[in-house]
Amino acid sequence: MSNQHNPIAQRITHLQEFWEQQRALKPEAQFIRWLISEADLPLVNGFYKLESTPYGRIKETIVVMLTDFKDIDSFSYYLAKDWLQAFKKDTATYPELKWEALEPLTDKLEKIPKTNTAQANAFLVELLTQFKTFEGQSTPMFLGINPRKVSNHNALSLWICNLIKALPKNIGILVTDYKDHLYYEPVFKNENANFTAQSLKLKDQDMMGAYASLMTQGNPNDPQVAFRKCMLKMGEATKAAQKDTLIKWGEKGLNITKNTNDLAFWASAHLIYAGFLFGFKDGERIEQLLNKGINISQDAPENKNLQGVTLQLYAYKAAYYSFTGQTTLAQDWFIKQAQLAKTYQQPLVALTAYKNAFIALQQKKKHLEVEKHVPEAYTYCASLNHETLKYTEFPYIAKLYIDMLRKNSQTEQDEQEIQAVNQLLTTLFGNDWEIQGKALIKKIKNIEEDVVTPIN
Repeated sequence: MSNQHNPIAQRITHLQEFWEQQRALKPEAQFIRWLISEADLPLVNGFYKLESTPYGRIKETIVVMLTDFKDIDSFSYYLAKDWLQAFKKDTATYPELKWEALEPLTDKLEKIPKTNTAQANAFLVELLTQFKTFEGQSTPMFLGINPRKVSNHNALSLWICNLIKALPKNIGILVTDYKDHLYYEPVFKNENANFTAQSLKLKDQDMMGAYASLMTQGNPNDPQVAFRKCMLKMGEATKAAQKDTLIKWGEKGLNITKNTNDLAFWASAHLIYAGFLFGFKDGERIEQLLNKGINISQDAPENKNLQGVTLQLYAYKAAYYSFTGQTTLAQDWFIKQAQLAKTYQQPLVALTAYKNAFIALQQKKKHLEVEKHVPEAYTYCASLNHETLKYTEFPYIAKLYIDMLRKNSQTEQDEQEIQAVNQLLTTLFGNDWEIQGKALIKKIKNIEEDVVTPIN
């Protein structure tokens, strides 16, 4: 990257250099693991993104996939499906990408049963091999396995071992792992592995220092730069438990943003200041800040930037009431946030707000209040784009709804609704969708009570 003054860019350049140095030590490795501190994840993701562009530096080709890992039997199928869909989407943007094997491979995958694991595994190897030939590079290609969700890392590690055994030597697997977890250690401990594995252990990259440097770059008289300095100082004061210093920089931030005539900027200053105060016992000041931010938003309801800040202000207010044990008020503000999000056409925000409302109520065992609002939440969420819903916690809301229907079912219409819910959720999440919903509910029930312990 050419920006020598950008601390993030400097660190990503370091990752490229580190990769080249380490790869020279084990050029035959087919399994590569970035081993990092969690704070450095944005850097590694930035490395992946940069290396997928013409500005990449390393010799190897990297293709990163985000496919969820649900189980070892279906992963190859869905990974191949996502790959083909992603490439087809890219061809719409870059017509020069003409891969003659794309359509035949797509047709072939459609004929493979999702339950035929061996056939799906063999197809994935064929897909990767054909793509390697298509890209025409003599250097190795690495498939980046970077799932959004992983149900079982041990199972994923086994899948990796099995796949690499079937791959040609010029194709390998790349993952991101954490020093505190070592999720992919089973790959290294696999005594039957017939491939070389390599761990790229990255030193702590001081991302907090990078962000601080980035935030304070620019003209100190620029309100944006000046406010970023206030945020940095508020963060330092919070970490040091220095409430008076936090208030000093919070008030300064309010004055800076007020003088810009940018309502979204001004409202967000109230939001950020209040957020830092959550760690202190100053409920009155927190409520005043959140209320003021919400009042600012009423001056320009059509302002898109302000709408986003307003939704966050509602969420913070609800979270504050939940944190202080005021469950009814927390529920009210989460529901208000959901309804406002629908008005602003922010469906995922609405879904999350409904979910948070039900979490707050379940923690206090207010099941009747859940039943009061869950029908509207389910009906709205079920109307959303189905592809989008697949990556949400919709099963949690749906499980609450179907349990309520079963509990109170009295008419044929109720039974038809139960069948409709089950059919939709099965289509979206599979036959085990209720198990997923139960797991989410159980997880919420197991949250320790001190999450909502009142503070004085």
